[in-house]
Amino acid sequence: MDFVTPLLAIGGRADAEDGAALRAAGVDTLLSLAPLARPRDVGVQLSVAVADRVALPDAAIREVVDFLAQRTAAGHRVLMHCEMGISRSPALAACFLHECAGLTLDEAFARVGSARAIAAPDVALLASIRRYYAARLATDRAADRDSDPPFAVQFADLAGNENPFGPSPQAVQAITQALAGLHRYPDLGADALREALAQRLDLPASHIVIGNGACELIDLTLRRCAAGGGEVLIPDPAFPAYRSAARRAGAHVIPVPLTGADYRVEAFLERLTPATRLVVVASPHNPTGTLMSPSDWARLRDALPEGAWLLLDEAYRDYAGAQELIDACADVRRGARVIVLRSLSKVEGLAGLRVGYGFAPAVMAQELAALCPQYHVGTLAQVAAVAALADERHRADSVAANAREREALMAGLARLGVDFIPSAANFVLLRGPRDALARLAARAVAVKCMARYGLPGHIRVSVGLPPENARFLAALGELIREDHECREAIPA
Repeated sequence: MDFVTPLLAIGGRADAEDGAALRAAGVDTLLSLAPLARPRDVGVQLSVAVADRVALPDAAIREVVDFLAQRTAAGHRVLMHCEMGISRSPALAACFLHECAGLTLDEAFARVGSARAIAAPDVALLASIRRYYAARLATDRAADRDSDPPFAVQFADLAGNENPFGPSPQAVQAITQALAGLHRYPDLGADALREALAQRLDLPASHIVIGNGACELIDLTLRRCAAGGGEVLIPDPAFPAYRSAARRAGAHVIPVPLTGADYRVEAFLERLTPATRLVVVASPHNPTGTLMSPSDWARLRDALPEGAWLLLDEAYRDYAGAQELIDACADVRRGARVIVLRSLSKVEGLAGLRVGYGFAPAVMAQELAALCPQYHVGTLAQVAAVAALADERHRADSVAANAREREALMAGLARLGVDFIPSAANFVLLRGPRDALARLAARAVAVKCMARYGLPGHIRVSVGLPPENARFLAALGELIREDHECREAIPA
């Protein structure tokens, strides 16, 4: 069997009858497109009569996708099988990816093919799938615009800046294969992961440090650079973890206000003193989603006082696409006092495993690593991270889908007349209606309150799957209309 998402595998009859393989993969649900008695190891099975080499009935597509959506949303791992796993199950897996992962049909077929090389859905099946979704799109466009959006979801969690497509199937497979070795301690130096990152970054592995999430590396950097009263320049507003880590280290925080949503390098330069020990920059910035230009970065880097370091948080770098980005790798290669942090929680989708990494001149990287507790990054996190970094298809699909949906989300906000900041990341900061957090939650939409960031009255919405974004925009539109009607009802 081959996983096309972390919770959906496709295969043939032999895969469905292999109880040991089902148990090892954690599969508890079968969707059978070929006759098969329910195996003892499977708790739930749905059998759907689907013939090969003929058009798929609309009702069969609907039944299969609805079943897969229901089971995977509840966290169950499903194997969908036909006789050989070549035609019918790959075709219907693409339908699921199209509706529930937001991929175009062509992207969905490519994803299935990359996961299962032998997949070759019959042309009649493919043609019927395209006709089905073309007809459905036409129906949706003709429907009342105030009705529920197509492919509606029950709850949209858009608060955490997570990858809504989940982790790489290769990462999930690597975890499964590593389970039998959990009685052994993890690799203390995370050598395989550091080597994989060294190749990707074109840096020696000695320049790389692995953390239990990027937040641990923020803590270590503050302890190393600014403990006991050193000054730390932190953008305002910014990710609260910087201030928290500075307080724990006993550092003195110097806020650097952003100009609107943008970095103004002069504001940093004006605040540099001989007591400065660390300057924090995030690009794309959280919560604004904006970038610092490479030229401003160079000015700030070159102006650092003796003994000070420049910390660049690039957790969201992958989402910035073709925009002009800071080349911090070049700075590190030439020994500049630069520490760069990145995360595997975002594009790689490993937020639940807590894997982050940093790179810096070798001496600094070694000093940060020496501050780490022993065995602070577990075996499953390490093997999943190595596999995720190798999965270029998942990375490319995630970045492309985020760019597409981010533009659609911002276009929807513009239509609603909402004040928002154009973003280069996988979230958008906007000014929310009154009591937006609670009123959106009442409509089954979760977003992030920005009061803790020093932005009362603002919310941050993550870029989700198409139905999640549609649900958010519909709910936000309802709030705006309610507020407008309330204002009109108040006597002048």
